[in-house]
Amino acid sequence: MDNKYLNLDVRLMHTFLVVMETGSITAAANQLNITQSAVSHGLEKLRGVFQDQLFLRAGRGIKPTPRAEQLYKELKPVLANIRALTQSTAFNPTEASISWTVAANDFQRDVVLPAFYKRASKQVKRFNLDVIPSEVPPTELLRNGEVDLVISPVPPDAPDILQKQLFTTTVACFYDSNARKPPKTTEDFLESKYISLTFMAGRRRAGENPIMEKIEKNIIVRVSNFAGIASFIKGSELLAIVPKMLIKTSLADFNQAEFPFGSPELKVYTLWHQRYQSDAKHQWLRAELFKDN
Repeated sequence: MDNKYLNLDVRLMHTFLVVMETGSITAAANQLNITQSAVSHGLEKLRGVFQDQLFLRAGRGIKPTPRAEQLYKELKPVLANIRALTQSTAFNPTEASISWTVAANDFQRDVVLPAFYKRASKQVKRFNLDVIPSEVPPTELLRNGEVDLVISPVPPDAPDILQKQLFTTTVACFYDSNARKPPKTTEDFLESKYISLTFMAGRRRAGENPIMEKIEKNIIVRVSNFAGIASFIKGSELLAIVPKMLIKTSLADFNQAEFPFGSPELKVYTLWHQRYQSDAKHQWLRAELFKDN
C-alpha cells in the first residue's frame, strides 16, 4: 500500500499553492512570513510525496512542471474545503430543510410545540417535526442521537447533557361543574376521589406534603398520560390535581379550583446533548422554542 499521502499536511499544501500563485520562492516566503529555506524545505518534502520536481529553474525564476500545474488545480479546492471546516457554518432558515425529533409527554407537547412549529415552519423551506412520547426520558436518547431535544421536568445530573428552564407552572384542581361542586374545605379535598398519572405513582417523598400524602390514598384511577384525564372527569365526581396550563389544552372544558395546600411549582426544562451546543441550526431552533415561553 502506498502511504506517501500520509506525509502531506495542510501547511505543505498551502505553501505549494502560494509558490504557484506568486511564481517565486522569495515572494512566497514573504507572504507566508517564513524563511526562503523553510519554503525550499517544504517543496523538497512535496517532491518526495509526488515523485516530481514540481518547480524547475528558468532564468532567474522558477517554472512549474506539468505535474505541478495539475496538482494546483486539484489541491486548491481541497484546501478551500479544509478551510471551510474550521469556520462557523452560518445558518440561513429560508434555505433550510429541517428534520427534528423531540421527546415530550402530551402535556409538554400540547402546551409548547404547536405554536413553536407554526412559527418556525413559516421561516424555513421544510420542517419535519417528530414528537415521541416520553415521561422521564433517559439521557441515552440524547447521547445516541435518537432525539435532538428533550422536554422534561427532571433534568439529569449528567455533564454532557445541557439544560435550560423552559417554563414554570403551578397546579390546580380540575373538576366537572356539571357533576359536582368545587372543593372548598380541607375536608372536601380529603373526602374526594382522584384521578392521577401512572408515572406519578410513588414519586412523592414521605413528609413532603401531609395533605398530598392523604390525597394520594384517594387516587382510584391512574392513566398513562394527561390527555386521558378528561374522559374520566367528564360526568364524574373525580378531581385531578394537575398543571394549571392544561386549561389551554386537554382540560379546556372543565373548571378549576385553587389548590390551597402549598403545592410546589412545576419547572419544565429543555435538554440537549453538548455536541449540539454550538450547532447553528440547533441554536436557532432552541431560540424559536423559547419565544413563547
